Amino acid sequence: MVTPDPAQRELPGRAIVFPARALHGGTHEQTGLLHLPDTAPPDGGYPVVVFGHMTTGGSEAAAPSRAHPGHVEWRRISQGDAFCARLLRRGIAVLRPDYEGIGSSGAHPYLIGASLGESMLAAMRARRSVDERLGDRWVLAGHSEGAVAALFASVAPAPDPDARLLGTAVFAPVTRMDRSIALARRFGAAVPGSPTVSALLGLMLSGAAEEDPGLRELIEQGGLSDRARGVWDDLGAKTLVELIAPDSWGGIAPSAIGGPRQAELWERLFASFARNEVGLLRPAEHQPPLRIDAALLDEVAPAPLTAALLRGYRCAGFELTSRWWPTHHSGVMREGNAPSEAAGWIAERFAA
Repeated sequence: MVTPDPAQRELPGRAIVFPARALHGGTHEQTGLLHLPDTAPPDGGYPVVVFGHMTTGGSEAAAPSRAHPGHVEWRRISQGDAFCARLLRRGIAVLRPDYEGIGSSGAHPYLIGASLGESMLAAMRARRSVDERLGDRWVLAGHSEGAVAALFASVAPAPDPDARLLGTAVFAPVTRMDRSIALARRFGAAVPGSPTVSALLGLMLSGAAEEDPGLRELIEQGGLSDRARGVWDDLGAKTLVELIAPDSWGGIAPSAIGGPRQAELWERLFASFARNEVGLLRPAEHQPPLRIDAALLDEVAPAPLTAALLRGYRCAGFELTSRWWPTHHSGVMREGNAPSEAAGWIAERFAA
């Protein structure tokens, strides 16, 4: 595979490699991007934002660090560029990990909080080796799947004794997948959006199987239909756009994914959702402020579920700022929407 030069991006950056703890133990190399301001670092080094990207797939081909404007997945991969550009103009450096199994060997534990959170923490942990000008003050941020990554990392132990987390800003966080997927998996092929639902269900099953050997066994032995089993390997080889295509998961109705043992399959998937539900996270001691920007017309993280998440976080004791935007899941990251306020909120954390 020819690796595109990240310098071809409209937002300049360079590819990085850093060590991270794998979900199944041990250490492996992960990849990502580093964006640096064009101004000199202040005393103590650049303030840092670690930003998690939205779902792009579960393969090496889906890695944002390998992408350029002609990439098949460019629309999703570049989703955070407007936000990151605003941070750079404020003198804030940005680290953007690809996540475990994306840009690196092995399967991607899709929506598994421990793995996603570790990618964020590991990127910050490696900051000095990535660039000696990166400082110790940092903020977590992320969109969609990246919001899950940022939220799990925000309540975890610090990446090292010197790192000082000042806040977390997330956009359209994915929550209560048990409710949205319970309905979506019954869709037939004629329902609008069903190809995307099927591709996401495939990624969810693949991710959950990384933490649940019983689910992995079901996938091999009757949990999937013959058609779904036939495209299983696509999950580790294609991007989300390619998975949505008719010759891959997009050609299977969500209702046709399960096989003879599908009741067990869905039960185990829903148990994984419960273990990795962001709504169950609770603030750590000295938890820094949290900001959530949400979309009123969100087709992935429906507004009623996000509203329940906001209420739950306030009741749990998070110091929470929230803002609703009249747009859809991806639209929340457009230049004139959440980036216009969230970047300022982050800058205030560093200025305090």
